[in-house]
Amino acid sequence: MEAEKKEKKPKVESEIFKTFKEAFEGQKEIEEKIRVALDFMKELLGKPEGVSLKEFWDTKKLCGPLFKEKIDPNKRNLLWAEYAEMGEEARRLKEIKDEQAAFSVEQVELAIEALEADIDHYDRLIAQVDPIHFPKGAEELSLDLGEYEKNQKELTLLKTLISRLDALRKEVLAIDMRISHKNKILKRLSKLGDHVFPKRKELIKQVSDQFAGDVEAFAQGRFSDGKTPYYVIRNEIKLLQAVAKVLTLNSQAFTKSRKFLSECWDKIKEKETERRAQQGERSEEWKKNYEELAPKVEEFEAFCAKPENQTRSKILDASNVLQETMRGVSLSREHAKGFKERIQKARSAVLDKLQEKVEQKKVASRKKVDDLKVKLAHLIEKEESTSLEDLEKGEGELKEAYAGLNLSGSEIHTFERNFADLKSFILDKKEGAVGAEHLEEFYEERAAHVEVIKRQVEEYRKEMGGSGLDFEKGMTYRELYDGAKIHLDKEVEALENLEEKLL
Repeated sequence: MEAEKKEKKPKVESEIFKTFKEAFEGQKEIEEKIRVALDFMKELLGKPEGVSLKEFWDTKKLCGPLFKEKIDPNKRNLLWAEYAEMGEEARRLKEIKDEQAAFSVEQVELAIEALEADIDHYDRLIAQVDPIHFPKGAEELSLDLGEYEKNQKELTLLKTLISRLDALRKEVLAIDMRISHKNKILKRLSKLGDHVFPKRKELIKQVSDQFAGDVEAFAQGRFSDGKTPYYVIRNEIKLLQAVAKVLTLNSQAFTKSRKFLSECWDKIKEKETERRAQQGERSEEWKKNYEELAPKVEEFEAFCAKPENQTRSKILDASNVLQETMRGVSLSREHAKGFKERIQKARSAVLDKLQEKVEQKKVASRKKVDDLKVKLAHLIEKEESTSLEDLEKGEGELKEAYAGLNLSGSEIHTFERNFADLKSFILDKKEGAVGAEHLEEFYEERAAHVEVIKRQVEEYRKEMGGSGLDFEKGMTYRELYDGAKIHLDKEVEALENLEEKLL
């Protein structure tokens, strides 16, 4: 029975072979038939894309018996030589093709072995798959992203394995080899497919059912509370659509999910239509409130423009009262924004001007401090060439200016230190001009100055101890302390010399 089936099976011939047979059978002379066959065989051997040896051997089989027919011996010899030469060339080409096929089969078998090894280490390969990147914001949805990622990573791996499997099957089918060997390799590939295809199908169903269930739960429950803003729901629908693109879903789940999300879109459109209708009713109220508040905003702008009101407390108080009034009425977003911008502009114009004046005062005050420092330093530097009268006069003027300054603690100590130095220079000059009858009075004056310097030394010592980790402050008071200590030693020595004069 099987032999009969094989005999009845139609033989498949290519178009080019059919064309050849028509030309072959159309020749009446034996020599012409042989020539047509030899030319076709030569054409087959010369094909750049490769040799169809089956058609070659079929043609050779048709041509061979013709040499037994009655033809001119000389022509037979020439044609036979050409026939035999092409047969040898075809056998050589067959050997080359067999070698190429053997190499290709060997490479395919190595690739199959690698694929088998990967399937044997399936769990390890899953751990090496890159993380699944869901759209930004998907974590805010009520989805088990961890479970989705676990299954989708496995599907990603299965897709890669199946792609390799399909590529190997196509490569095997393209190799010219014995049918038995080809079937053996294809059976081996089919066995590998039994490991991955059912698993992929089951995983796709699992992911699809899970996602379809999540979308259905979203569609049925997201509108139930009536509190969630519709722009939030709209964004969530977009996120679900984006998540669907990341996942591998079957057509049923995709269609079902799209249906539910489309229904959600329709609900949002209905609600937005209702909202616009309600907003139209509220717009009349907003317009009325706007018209009532506009004069008050104008009054505030006029209030800010008057010089007598341009104090920080007045402006802020008036601004707070107006804003409190605004919070008590309903306004459209555009109207509220416009009022706030006008209030802010009027208020800032005054407050910025006040702040500018404060800054100008600070700059002027700083200039007075800097000028005083320069004058005091200059007077001390020129003390030798300056008369006692000019020194005392300069001291009086500088102390009068010093009394009107607003200074920090360290600046006060620095000025007092310099004034103490200036006082010592004045006392040195005065000592040379004091008569014996006034010596005791001068002694009291110098002794009082020594006490002033002692207090400075003690203050600077305390400040150094209290400066803690403030390095710059510590260095400042260290310099003041060292200078005051040296000055104190000189003043004590000068006071002792006065005591000797009084004895």
